[in-house]
Amino acid sequence: MSRKRILIVNNNMYIGGVQKALENLLWEIHSDYDVTLLLFHKGGELLNKIPPDVDLIEAASPFRYLGMSKYDVRGVKEKLLRLFFAAFTCVFTVRKTVGLMGLTQKKLRGYDTAISFLHSGKEKTFYGGCNEFVLNFIEAEQKITFVHCDFEKIGATSEKNRKIYSGFDRIATCSDGCRASFLRCFPELSQKTYVVRNCQNYNEIKRMAQVSPEKFEGNGFNVLTVARFGKEKGIPRAVRAFAGICNAESKIRYYIIGDGAERRETEELISDNLPAGVVTLLGEKENPYGYMAKADILLIPSISEAAPMVINEAACLGTPVLSTETSSAVEMICDTGFGWVCKNSEDGIRKEIERLAGSRNEVESKREFLREQKFDNVMAVKQFSELISQDGKTTD
Repeated sequence: MSRKRILIVNNNMYIGGVQKALENLLWEIHSDYDVTLLLFHKGGELLNKIPPDVDLIEAASPFRYLGMSKYDVRGVKEKLLRLFFAAFTCVFTVRKTVGLMGLTQKKLRGYDTAISFLHSGKEKTFYGGCNEFVLNFIEAEQKITFVHCDFEKIGATSEKNRKIYSGFDRIATCSDGCRASFLRCFPELSQKTYVVRNCQNYNEIKRMAQVSPEKFEGNGFNVLTVARFGKEKGIPRAVRAFAGICNAESKIRYYIIGDGAERRETEELISDNLPAGVVTLLGEKENPYGYMAKADILLIPSISEAAPMVINEAACLGTPVLSTETSSAVEMICDTGFGWVCKNSEDGIRKEIERLAGSRNEVESKREFLREQKFDNVMAVKQFSELISQDGKTTD
């Protein structure tokens, strides 16, 4: 019996939550299906981590601009073309931009299932395009799209996006909370919207933690955040929370791995409000797992989140998680016993950090619980298999 042919479409393979989830999924399914991965731009640190038997192809040339950052574009001509498409989107929407880019795109045929792995954003933002590509340029028995965001919070609810998502046979969200958020925007799509949890490479995470073991100085209470310095990640307010409870004699220490737009603001907050050594910026690290394994807790101080992969990464290393209350936090942390959820505010972060620092037995008990758990992708793979095994097309 021949294997099902699946085509998955994404923008690129740079390090990010969507791309990491895609890499992990490919490793779980590549031996069961005939998988082709189509990228708008063949770029990214995760490109060489794709299973070798996955067929890698690229969309027609203009689509690369939807997969490239402004830093990837070289030369005046390239910069002008990207600027043109971005400006065109601001005026006419990304749907029109995809149509323009697709003038040179051949129709792709012969697939059982076509999957868009990247959600739609605001219709006049130069982002996405994968949903439109799957709907307009691929012929397949069924078409599926994934939602890896808190759709309500990103502000992408519109009639155009409603029409786009209505065009798919099925919609997969990465958590119950993300499904609920999506359906608050498009409640009429409930019958075709499912949950398919993200896969993790647990063995690799544990191996990398052992390859690069780290240790923190002294016997303080060590808190770690691993995240981009983006507005939604809430890192500056986390630093302000630590400023409210830490002084020169305090044994609480906060370490941050990552980089991004808000790093400079964070550096200024640290120098202006905290004694030296209380908060340490460790920068971008390809392998953060040595630090993650040794931290007392992992802190997710986000203003908004979908289903952060870092939750299960920390948990499988035996590190409890404290998160602000976002769309999937309760189901992924409280319901699993992986840690604690606090109010989504600076004060909420401050109070819970202070409480946990004074409750070391509770933290250690949580670590012991995590060490006894079995972490695998059985449920996630089952959900994916059921998603693509449903017969034919759905009706609205």
